Amino acid sequence: MLEKSISLMRATPPHLPELSRALQTSWKELQDPKCDLAWEFRQHRYSGTEEDRLAAVDWIGTRIEPAPSSDRLMVTNGTMNSILLLSSTIVGAGNVLLVEELTFPQVYTLAELVGVRVVGVRIDGRGIVPEDFERKCRELSPKAIYLNCSCHSPTAYVAPMERRLEIVEVARRYGVQIFEDEAQVHYLENAPPSFASLSPESTWYMMGLSKYLSLGVRMAYVVAPTISKLQELMSRIRPLSSWHPAPLVAVVITRWMQLGIAQNLLLLGKAEVQRRQAAVVEVLGDIPGFRTSGGIHFWLQCPQGTNSEDFSAALGEAGVTVRPSKLYSGPKAPSIEGIRPGVGDPADVAETQSAADIIRSVYERYV
Repeated sequence: MLEKSISLMRATPPHLPELSRALQTSWKELQDPKCDLAWEFRQHRYSGTEEDRLAAVDWIGTRIEPAPSSDRLMVTNGTMNSILLLSSTIVGAGNVLLVEELTFPQVYTLAELVGVRVVGVRIDGRGIVPEDFERKCRELSPKAIYLNCSCHSPTAYVAPMERRLEIVEVARRYGVQIFEDEAQVHYLENAPPSFASLSPESTWYMMGLSKYLSLGVRMAYVVAPTISKLQELMSRIRPLSSWHPAPLVAVVITRWMQLGIAQNLLLLGKAEVQRRQAAVVEVLGDIPGFRTSGGIHFWLQCPQGTNSEDFSAALGEAGVTVRPSKLYSGPKAPSIEGIRPGVGDPADVAETQSAADIIRSVYERYV
């Protein structure tokens, strides 16, 4: 085992020196006597300011076409908070929220906090299986389905256009709302259209910033299907302030977007991610069940006859820590056994490749 293990546990953007410089510059600007933030700290930031929302529309860019008006959008303090809001208001206690059978683990915790039952839908390499989605709709009458299929976590697939259209057709037939989470889509080249573009009347679109800028950036954007639906939601949660973005974070991030700093950080991060993914592909690309989509993690199915917990434990003993698919299956055992290593935590490309070499060596013990 290595003296120091390499962590591939987190799906985080790589550290960039430019992020440190951007923060240092912002702190200096905030010290200027002309920059008075006191008013910002005296206000609730309900749904974000108009500047926040306009910056959000620009950041989302062509992922929603036609572009939404800013009054269809609200700013929250992160994707988890957004999921909690939608689960409690759109789904509601006692009702069913469908998810991909392997999904963002916190969805189970957040939904169950508000009494929502979470049920997995079978997936393949192209996304949720339409036939199983329809069967669950008939049997369970779900209110919504949560989808994270533009660089799926954990299996890294990107659902193609044809599969998306099949999902939309089933959702429309049964009146199911779509919660779309595009946490990593800006890393992809030529991503298929979003559900918010294909089915705007029923899609609640989410895009957090932590996977693009830094995990500590607790801000996310939510685009409602219509202005009236957003107003209806807001009327229910307006007395609560727990979902607002922190004023200081919102001021800095919105300013970065207005000046192009955030966009530059994304471009630099994307280039670094591509270098790291290329190193991983060179080492692991010929293994059956390996998949990378260009995002900040990749997927590797376990060797035949091995479960994800045992395989990840063996990797940990060899010096690389990863997340097993068991973490993504809720209370059930996963029907797909694999690991989801992230590429953002290693110090550089060389350390990323060293981790991939170890994964390869451990994998080959089983075959």
